[in-house]
Amino acid sequence: MMFPALPNAAARPRLFIDAQHGLANRLRAIASAASVAMSAGYELVVIWRADHHCGCLMSDLFDYAGPVIGDDRLADLCRRHAARVFNYMEVEPGACFQEPILIDPGSARSGDVYIRSAYTLNSPRRRLDVEQGFLFDLKPSQPVLELVAEVPHPNSVSAHIRMATGPGYDHLAHEASDNWPEHRHREIAHWRAKSHSSRFIARIDALIEEGGVSSIFLAADLAETYTLFAGRYGSRLRTLPRALYDRSERQLQYALADMLLLTASDRFLASTWSSYSDIASRLIAGRVPVERSGIDF
Repeated sequence: MMFPALPNAAARPRLFIDAQHGLANRLRAIASAASVAMSAGYELVVIWRADHHCGCLMSDLFDYAGPVIGDDRLADLCRRHAARVFNYMEVEPGACFQEPILIDPGSARSGDVYIRSAYTLNSPRRRLDVEQGFLFDLKPSQPVLELVAEVPHPNSVSAHIRMATGPGYDHLAHEASDNWPEHRHREIAHWRAKSHSSRFIARIDALIEEGGVSSIFLAADLAETYTLFAGRYGSRLRTLPRALYDRSERQLQYALADMLLLTASDRFLASTWSSYSDIASRLIAGRVPVERSGIDF
């Protein structure tokens, strides 16, 4: 079987970022790769594989003009022909989490670099301002913008509640324990417990008591969390209703719309140890207070 030609075979070497796991994991890996590529003079090529973590194409979520590969066979070919390969996915053979990515300034002789990661890269060439600029410059797709427009915003308070991890959810492919080393899965479960809805309710009730909370935007991963908040906060509550909580294309569009709506508030209550809350916090970029479950409340 013939493979298609590698994209944009230019004089500059390419930095392929094979972004893994869910939406926010992919965004933080891609943003840091963009920073490293720019600093070293490489061309960034995004590898975006639709899988059980993120069942959509990058174009379903973003109007992104840079080169993107979504075909597994072509992505694997790029990896085989790369001069250097880095793999941060700890459960995979030969992986080395947080291996320093030390690459010389780009030239045709340097060869391509292939990086597989769901995490921020460890490299002296990383620049946070470039990463932030990359995230801010990403343009959501039209379906995502239409979802955002359905919800009144900005709001007084926004909350992201991430609870669905642990024994009760290990049957879900994207939550299964074999996605991470045992110690990391324990770590995630520990922090998910600290993002229980009761913590957010206690903090929101305190803010209401202080006055000035006229509206609350909620993004959550469980239907029962929405039901609980609707019963407690009534007309104050604003959400983007959905019938499913999976990783399909449409639900990922909802997830990105939720993330953007979380950033449109006077205060953000985040779930600690959630890459999704982390990216939302970065998009807020110090404009409003961000409080973290298990740490600040």
